[in-house]
Amino acid sequence: MTEREIRKYIDRLNSEKADELIFTRPISKTVDVAKVWTEQPKMTDNIVGNFRSFRFFFIRDDSGQYIGAVLDMYQDLHWYVVPKSRKRGHLTTALKESILPYLFCDGRESQTITIEKDAIGEKNYLSSKGVAIKLGFEPRNEEETEFELKPTDLNWDNVNLEEDNVRISSERFEILRKRVFYAYKMLCKISDELLIKVDNDEGLREVADEVRNYTWRIDDIEWKSKRTKR
Repeated sequence: MTEREIRKYIDRLNSEKADELIFTRPISKTVDVAKVWTEQPKMTDNIVGNFRSFRFFFIRDDSGQYIGAVLDMYQDLHWYVVPKSRKRGHLTTALKESILPYLFCDGRESQTITIEKDAIGEKNYLSSKGVAIKLGFEPRNEEETEFELKPTDLNWDNVNLEEDNVRISSERFEILRKRVFYAYKMLCKISDELLIKVDNDEGLREVADEVRNYTWRIDDIEWKSKRTKR
């Protein structure tokens, strides 16, 4: 993913135009974990086997503006900070206090990163390498392009995790229920066509019935959410 694309997501969050594509959850006062969709699903989308959303950590400054992001690629991290907010320690602090502890608490046994001078230029290479070394990452090769950090090498005294739920309105819950029910009806329709034409839907109707159950499960989620907010 390019820096231009990552900057686009940051700008969407700051302009409050990301409701249907970026879902955030605060894990500290300045960091949100997020699921990012590159575009809305469409009936005309091609069928692909490796479809997925992306997990990001978005960084805010003291004013609440989003100024950076870390893309979690599991085997690597790709970070970006908007030019006017660089060299102010936002990235290092976010990684040290929130993002890396979150990843390790989530079950990650170690974190590797790749920093290639040929890809980002010497200036950016030295800057990213400096951040990595400050955080405790150690080189894994002579070229110093691959670095690794284990939980035992992280300074846990700096951890500052404050994970919290995000409020969802009753109107939004109703939209989600209707979308689940729409998915149920579409699966039933596909099942009917397969059963009538080829007498076999490979259990799709049972899958549809399970999807329908999620309309009631969303009711439970809403009820529990409202209770925890009291």
